[in-house]
Amino acid sequence: MTPETRERIKRGLGPLLPAVQGILHAVRRFWNSRPVLSIRIVLGRAGYALPAAIRIARHRPAPPIRALRRYEFDALVQRAPYYRPRWRYLSSVGRITNGLIARHGLRTALELGPHLRPVVVGSDAMDRHNKPELQSEGRVFVHDATTIPWPFHDKQYDLFVALQVFEHLGDQQAAVFREVRRIAKHAEISVPIDWVMDDPRNCHHRISNEMALAWFAPVVPTRIAVGNGGRRTRLIYVFENLEA
Repeated sequence: MTPETRERIKRGLGPLLPAVQGILHAVRRFWNSRPVLSIRIVLGRAGYALPAAIRIARHRPAPPIRALRRYEFDALVQRAPYYRPRWRYLSSVGRITNGLIARHGLRTALELGPHLRPVVVGSDAMDRHNKPELQSEGRVFVHDATTIPWPFHDKQYDLFVALQVFEHLGDQQAAVFREVRRIAKHAEISVPIDWVMDDPRNCHHRISNEMALAWFAPVVPTRIAVGNGGRRTRLIYVFENLEA
């Protein structure tokens, strides 16, 4: 490009030059340092300013753990129709989980007995059987929860999750919950409440809220949330700041 051509372009752009130069300068600063910038663009010598600032936010890494998102749930349904009627319940778990993560800065989690994947993305998982079909971003431990102690250090995890698992523990719920208190700082445990099964020997049959609370005694849940109501009610027992 000749000097004469550059001069003609400069004259043609006229009052737009300061704005263009400001944008180019901001872009260079962004790529060099990736800061969070607020840019005020001024047009011409008269000082006309755009009414709103342009905000460029740098990339921030995702948190180490988070609740399962809807698009991930939909992909799971395609893999296993078993999950199809469970979004209302799992989304309730997700809201509680994300609230705990935000409030306490949680970074690690252990989920006991997930079906095909943990509902806490990024968590470790523990099951009494090796399940090749289990999809998990974290580590998978094969260990029977009723065999105590568990292979974890005291307060190794920020969060413990068990969804529809405690009713499968025979008569060991109290002992297992003591182990939860030892290895985790916070917990979410869901239980089927007042289900009437055709076979009364079914482990889901007629578990009352009072029975579930007895499993956790003397610890009282921070709150109890309804995962879903109706004939197949699920309650979510939330424990914050567990003591061993």
